[in-house]
Amino acid sequence: MAVTGDGDLARGFLSGGNRNDVKAAPELAEEVYYCRALGDRGYDSDKFRRFLESNDNVPVIPGRKNRKVAVEYDEERYERRGII
Repeated sequence: MAVTGDGDLARGFLSGGNRNDVKAAPELAEEVYYCRALGDRGYDSDKFRRFLESNDNVPVIPGRKNRKVAVEYDEERYERRGII
């Protein structure tokens, strides 16, 4: 699901339970521009971060625990992901 800052649905779809979140993410975010994109660790990948940034978005996604180089993210904004 993609929601606005007010919690209104912007876009959403269901994918198979065997499909990894980060694989479906570009389809969900393809029309998202100039936003802070919040997601949990399941959306952490360098490729997806570059995709978001290419549309002038700011990823607000914590790094996976096995990341060799930690990523910075806005922890206060990250807490808002629960609005969905």
